[in-house]
Formats: sequence, C-alpha cells, structure tokens
Amino acid sequence: MYKDAWNGMYGYGWHGHRVRRGDISPLILQVLLEKPMHGYEIITKLEEKHHGLWRPSAGSVYPNLQMLEEQGLVVSKEADGKRIYELTADGKKRANNVDAERRDRWDERARMARHFIELKPTFIELMATLRRIAGEESEQKTNQAKQVLKEALEKLKDM
Repeated sequence: MYKDAWNGMYGYGWHGHRVRRGDISPLILQVLLEKPMHGYEIITKLEEKHHGLWRPSAGSVYPNLQMLEEQGLVVSKEADGKRIYELTADGKKRANNVDAERRDRWDERARMARHFIELKPTFIELMATLRRIAGEESEQKTNQAKQVLKEALEKLKDM
C-alpha cells in the first residue's frame, strides 16, 4: 500500500517533501493544463495538490519552466507585470500523455498527504509532551514514556 510512501517521488523530512529532479516538469505541465499561470501561482497550485506537505521552491520551478519553454512545451508572456506561462499544443499533448503510473503515484501521495495532515496535530502534541518529559530529567518518567511509545508503536504496526 504505502510501503514506499516516503521514497520514490518524495524525500524524507518532517518539514515537507521533495520531488526528484526529473519529476517536477511533468507536474508543472499537469498544473498548467488547468489554465495559464504565473510562477508563484504554479508553486501554490502544486502545494495545494500536495495538501501543504510539499511546496516546490522557486529555485526548482523557474529553471524547469525555462527548460520547458526551451523545449517548446510552454510559452510565456508578460501580463500585468507578471510572466504568465501557458502550454503549447505540444505541451498539452505531453501533459495529457503523462504515464498513468506517474499520475497514479501523484494521486496516491496526495491521499497519503491528506491522512498525514489529519495525524499531524496529534504528532505535534506528542512531541511537545515528550520534550516536557525529557526536560524534567527523570529517569523514571523517561523509561515510562519509552514503554508507552513502544506499546503504541506495536499497536500501530498491527493496524
């Protein structure tokens, strides 16, 4: 099911996920299928599609947009002081031909992200509680906390 949820397209980390280098261009093409957009709008749309767990940096989006433009898949024009990117006919064709596996993988990660977001507040509260216990410097409380966590982990593994 999600055995590779933290591998493949995503990197590790609590602060967000990274997309492998080769994967961002197809994602940009998919987003631009909706409508022409400026760079920040593309970044925001990608973040929305990943439910806030991954936000591409401008340093990864803009070079990919330039590359897509050089490949003739995207054209850009200046409008209201912003550079708007739009798919060409070839770009639309390429975006529509993104293989089903990649599209399914993106959808699977989005489902995982929704569920993770529901768990995140509880996880943050747990970390705050563990930080408090660690700050008390009590061996007894630390050992009790370790035991509770081990039991919880075993129950979660059985789910």
